[in-house]
Amino acid sequence: MWYDAYRAQVDAITAAARKFYRLRYQMSDGGNLSVRLPDRDLMIVKGTNISFEETCAENLVLCDFDGNVQAGDTAPSKEALLHGALYRSLPEVGAVMHCHSPWATAWAAKHGTLEFSTHHADLKFFHEVPVFDTHSYAVPKEYFPQITGYFQEHPQRNAFLLRGHGQVTMAKDMRKAAYLAELVEETAQIAFLSRLPQE
Repeated sequence: MWYDAYRAQVDAITAAARKFYRLRYQMSDGGNLSVRLPDRDLMIVKGTNISFEETCAENLVLCDFDGNVQAGDTAPSKEALLHGALYRSLPEVGAVMHCHSPWATAWAAKHGTLEFSTHHADLKFFHEVPVFDTHSYAVPKEYFPQITGYFQEHPQRNAFLLRGHGQVTMAKDMRKAAYLAELVEETAQIAFLSRLPQE
């Protein structure tokens, strides 16, 4: 029973990673994604320096929320500690997707929030997606309280942008986290296009 649940989670991660590579939301070997194992303080996370295209059962890592490897032949993603902090602080979160999708990353470079651009986005993101500037390619531990505290204060919200770094979405499962990430990218693109000069 436990093994079947584990395999289902592995399949969900692999499918999302391959899809995002095809969409060109995450190229090269960056980005990361993870799922929480039900009723355990453990997560399955992409291995470090593994591309989304290459993600498979053999290079995923099982680790605790402090990044200590329980099973796997590679080190966990550099953002495993951030994922662990999100799971520890937000018990309703079951999956985390982080990618460097171009429109969302570009928006975060010059804005403090990703605000209303469609009614669908407003409904899904509850009015806005915050931008955090952590001044690094991997979120340092000292920024964890700022990020987790925001979502503890706004429990309905489910996404954020990192200046110079990309986007992060959180949901009960990987399928929903991936859908949210697609919507973040679409919302950022529409926000840019809506601000073009009108003829």
